[in-house]
Amino acid sequence: MRCYLLNIYFSRVALAASVDLLCFAAAALLSWFAIHPASSTLTPWNYTAGVSLGWILCFALLYYADAYSLAALGSGRRTFHTIAITIGLTAAVLSGGYLLLPLSEEEWKLTFQVGGTFFPLLLTGRLGTRKLLCRASFSERVVLLGTSDLARSIARAVRARCNLGTDVAGFLSDEENEQGTWIEGYPVLGKIHQLEKILNREHIDRIVVASKRREEHFPADVLLWAKLNGIKVESGVSFYERITGRVYLRELRPSYFIFSKGFRCSRGWEALKRAFDVAVSMCGLVCAAPVLLLCACAIRLDSKGPVLFAQERVGRGGRNFRVFKLRTMRTDAERETGPVWANPADRRITRVGRLLRKARIDEVPQLWNVLRGDMSLVGPRPERPEFADELGARYPYFRYRCAVRPGITGWAQIRCGYVHDVSQWEDKLALDLYYLKYRSPLMDTLILWNTVKTVVLLRGL
Repeated sequence: MRCYLLNIYFSRVALAASVDLLCFAAAALLSWFAIHPASSTLTPWNYTAGVSLGWILCFALLYYADAYSLAALGSGRRTFHTIAITIGLTAAVLSGGYLLLPLSEEEWKLTFQVGGTFFPLLLTGRLGTRKLLCRASFSERVVLLGTSDLARSIARAVRARCNLGTDVAGFLSDEENEQGTWIEGYPVLGKIHQLEKILNREHIDRIVVASKRREEHFPADVLLWAKLNGIKVESGVSFYERITGRVYLRELRPSYFIFSKGFRCSRGWEALKRAFDVAVSMCGLVCAAPVLLLCACAIRLDSKGPVLFAQERVGRGGRNFRVFKLRTMRTDAERETGPVWANPADRRITRVGRLLRKARIDEVPQLWNVLRGDMSLVGPRPERPEFADELGARYPYFRYRCAVRPGITGWAQIRCGYVHDVSQWEDKLALDLYYLKYRSPLMDTLILWNTVKTVVLLRGL
C-alpha cells in the first residue's frame, strides 16, 4: 500500500539533495575559475574526482546533522541550526585532513575555497526552496469539517508540519458558541451546513471530515457534489494518519483493521524479508565478534556478573521467547522492585552499560534471535510478558503488534525512542500500528538507515 508520508519524505529529501548538489557544483566551478592558475598541474579530471569525494563527505555530514529531516526542511530556524552544525563538523574534518593528508598547497586552497563558497550558497538555496514550497500556490487548501478532538489534533499536526504542502483554511462547526472564534490558531469559518458557500469562497482543495455528528446536519449531498467536482473528500482518521505517520488511537474501531487497506504483505515479500534477516544476522554476528569481545571484557571489569543477559519477551502470535542482550545493569537490578520500566537516569545501569545503551551495542546479541526466527531486524519492539499484560489491559489494540515478528529496531523506535511508563505508550502503539499497515521494503530501508544514524550519534537512550 502506498505510504503518503514516505513519499513526501523522499520527495523532499530528493529536492533538498538536488539543491545542495547544484550549490556544491556551483561552488566548485566558481573556485576552479576564480583561483586555479593556468600553470597548475592539477587537471580537470583530478579536480572532478576530488570534488566528487568532497560532495559525498558533505552529504554525509549534512545527513548526520539532521539537515534532511522533515523538521529541518520545514523550519528556517532548524535549517540554520543544522547547517551551522555541518560547518563545524566540516571544519573539524578539514583540520584533521590538513594534518594527515599529503595534498599540495594549491589543492588545499581550492578545498577551502569550495567550502567557503558552498555554505552561503547552501543556506540561500535551502531557504529559497523552503519559501517556494510554503507559498500558497504550492499548498493544498484544507477545510476541517467538525471541531472534535480529532479535528484539533489534525490542526496541530498541520501547524507543526508546514513543509508538507497543506494549508488549513479553518473549521466548520455546528456549535453556536464556536462561531467566529479561533481553534488551534485557525478560524471557525461557519457552520457545517454552510459548506457549499465556504468551498467557493475559500478555494478549498480537500475536505477533511472530522465531525462526530452524522445526523440531519451532515452535508452528505454537498460532499458528494464536491467530490464529483474534483474536490478531495477524506476521513479525519485517514488524513491524520497520512500526515503524522501514526494511527489515531482514540477513535479506532475494529472496522478500521477489517476494511482499511494495508495490514498485510505478500508471501514473496515475507520470504524475502526473512532471507534478508538471516543473511544480515549471520554477517553481523561474524563482523561484530571483535566488538562483542571488547564489550564483554569491559562489562566484566566494570561490574560483577555474567556478560550476557537473557529475558522473557512476547513474540509473534503471543508466544514467549528468550531475548539475548549484553548486560547493562547490576545483576540485582530487580531484586527489591520486581519488573519495572527502565529510564535514562536509572541508577541500576552501570557505567559501561550506559555507553552500550547509547550506541545500542547492547542489542547486537539479538542478531542470534533474528537468526533463530524469534525476531526480525525491523518490527515492533518485543515487550516483557508482565508489561504486555498491563499494556493489553489499557490499550485493547496492543495485542495486534504480535501479528508480526518483533524487531531489533522499528518505526516507533526511530520516531519516539524508548518509553518509560505505561501512560507514554499511546504514541508508540500508534506508530507500531502504522508500521503494521504500511510495512514495505522501502519503509524497512528507511528505518534501518535512520537506525545507523542513531548508533553513530549515540542517541540510544
